[in-house]
Amino acid sequence: MKLIINAEDFGLSESINKGILEGLLGGFLTSASLMMNAKFCDEAIEMIKKHKLNNVGVHLNLTYGYPLTKKVKSLVEEDGKFRYMCSMPFFAKYKDAKTELKAQIEKFYENGLTPSHLDFHHYFYSSKEVYEAYLDLAKEYHLPVRSMTQKTQTLAKEKKLKTPDYFVSDFHESYNKFETLKNICESLKGLDGVCELMTTPGYIDTFTTGETNYLLREDELIALKSAKENGLFDDLKLASFKTAFK
Repeated sequence: MKLIINAEDFGLSESINKGILEGLLGGFLTSASLMMNAKFCDEAIEMIKKHKLNNVGVHLNLTYGYPLTKKVKSLVEEDGKFRYMCSMPFFAKYKDAKTELKAQIEKFYENGLTPSHLDFHHYFYSSKEVYEAYLDLAKEYHLPVRSMTQKTQTLAKEKKLKTPDYFVSDFHESYNKFETLKNICESLKGLDGVCELMTTPGYIDTFTTGETNYLLREDELIALKSAKENGLFDDLKLASFKTAFK
């Protein structure tokens, strides 16, 4: 089994950037995804360039902060911010979604970088129009994609897109991080294919607590580092989206 340990929210804060970079350089993260409209996106880009990282993709986002484009009315509230994730699926239109998502991908390229893959913030698959835009852009740019469910994996493969065979979110959703990670690794032994392990590690500072409700990021970082040190990944082939499908 090839295991992609992917860290979301690169760019969201200085402390999250610090934690993700530590994981990528330390080998207990094999992939990350960058939020192109986040406040510390540019700092993350400098990190990517400085360390010549080629395992970072685009964390496409339609539910946090402000869009990079204008005239995408179906995606935003009156104040110009994205709609919250619960309301986004009821309003988002394919054209607006594709316009904004394309701008986020293009910003990655405009900084002289090539993304390893596309994934998404919150649950794109709850909107048919958003998910179609996501897959169409992946095909346009020839990039692998995340698939969180069997249905979305089927949709990706129908478009001849590279996508993992398994998606695991249990680690992110658990409180006992190390034990959960240990159980996940045990369950993957002997299986074939590619699995994406969703993670959201990082350090916590005052700015971060104002931007996200999820504050177990340091717990994730500690558990991942400990898993690497204790050999939990030794029977698995660690990979990035860039290397997993070769």
